[in-house]
Amino acid sequence: MNKLRVLLSINALSCLGFGSVFFLWPALTAVYLSGDTPAPDGALQLLGAGLVLHGLHLLSEAARQTPRRTWVIYFYTGDFLWVIGTVLLIISNQWITTTAGMTAALAVALMVGLFGVLQYAYCPSESTSAAIS
Repeated sequence: MNKLRVLLSINALSCLGFGSVFFLWPALTAVYLSGDTPAPDGALQLLGAGLVLHGLHLLSEAARQTPRRTWVIYFYTGDFLWVIGTVLLIISNQWITTTAGMTAALAVALMVGLFGVLQYAYCPSESTSAAIS
């Protein structure tokens, strides 16, 4: 299995894990991230469901012999947007306000950002993608 496929699989497991936590335990997650101004349960459950679906999509692309360039670009763009969103929530003092929540969110954002950078680095060239489409 090539590096990109392994990376997509690890990213998928992360999405599936965090998505499950957000979906199954939204209130607990919200209080951990922000004791005073927690995110609504529905927002975390929606985010969780989206992460699970995203994780399944990552796994389906990782199963291909050569992941498609268009989807890899989509995945790393989403990872970069996750990092930006996390930083904006922390700066705005919205939904991520506890010290533990900020530490955890920044650690996850660092991991997700690394996924994005590596997916960008391993993204198939246009000629490779055209040859396998």
